Amino acid sequence: MKKDWMIKESELDDDQLKVFKATLDKSCIVSGCAGSGKSVLALIKAQRLQKERGNSYQIIVFTKALCGYMNSGRKELELVNEFMYHEEWRWKKYLKHYRNGKSFWVYERDDSGNKIPNRPKSDYVIVDEIQDFEEEEIMEFVQATRKNFFFFGDTAQSIYGGLKNTMPVQNIGHMLYQKGIDSKDWELYRNYRLPLPVARYIQYVGVDLPPFDESIYKSPEKTVPYVLRYADPDSQITAIKKIRGDHDFTDVAILVPSGELVKQIGESLISLGLNVEMKYDDKEDFRNSKNNLNFATTNPKVMTYHSAKGLQFEAVFLPYIDSFMDDRGDDSKALYVAMSRTYRYLYVMYSGQLPQPLCNIPSILFKTTESDEEVEDI
Repeated sequence: MKKDWMIKESELDDDQLKVFKATLDKSCIVSGCAGSGKSVLALIKAQRLQKERGNSYQIIVFTKALCGYMNSGRKELELVNEFMYHEEWRWKKYLKHYRNGKSFWVYERDDSGNKIPNRPKSDYVIVDEIQDFEEEEIMEFVQATRKNFFFFGDTAQSIYGGLKNTMPVQNIGHMLYQKGIDSKDWELYRNYRLPLPVARYIQYVGVDLPPFDESIYKSPEKTVPYVLRYADPDSQITAIKKIRGDHDFTDVAILVPSGELVKQIGESLISLGLNVEMKYDDKEDFRNSKNNLNFATTNPKVMTYHSAKGLQFEAVFLPYIDSFMDDRGDDSKALYVAMSRTYRYLYVMYSGQLPQPLCNIPSILFKTTESDEEVEDI
């Protein structure tokens, strides 16, 4: 069943409540692990700003998919301002042109032909996934703020490079202080999304993670990850349809490394009669790219590991995992992000050999047959 990811003020824990009640008259930087409620706090902070200070605020996130996901909770909080992903924010006031049903931005340029960023200003600026932005981009957000900014960042899940390559998100405040910009640091410690059995399993996949601490995982879910082998790739696709139907899942993500696989798997599922929504980019011709994700529906979402950043789903399927290769050194980070999108079920599917780093995970941490068995405390 699809989980309502929006939480009420009364459901906030002590750390979250401190962030929520913090004065609006001082800029804040909030860091925390995945699933600690940062995105929800960003929305609630916007709601409070709207009630107490008016509508001169803007919320920016890194990816288009996360922007759509957060916009799905906007109406529930009665927020009047739509959220923007970063590239849209930079050029918000420029017109979109349309050709053959596809939209594209028309940029203003200077005398040398360089794009001129718009950088719209407002009293308050809220940015989610701040760790994925470069220092120069962070300064753009600060410069776009007339009064105060509120940055929310992940302590361990940067897969787009950004500031994480030079400093942890906890040090953004110090970097800004050196530039004469004052802010207050807050940290969240508890993970409310990821089931402990899944956390145990994917700890072997993550890169540069802090020491594993079971006490931070507060989800009551106890379903063990499934690592399932099939005769061939087509059988994996058929199994996804069957498992979804058997469980009546209404909140499903099918995550793969590349846009090419998104298109291939999405079309295969459609041919089996399953309505799916896809997001992929065609690097050779952007007009052939596709994004029909609608987070208000119960249709399965097919997307890349990277596009799933910041999202959550009841069931996450990772087919074709035997084709996974960590050629660039950062692919394991993206795989970890994909696996940590679930708040209940994780299905890892393959037909050949399990790749590194999955082949060395103790077998006690996963099931090799599809069932509802739960792991006992280890």
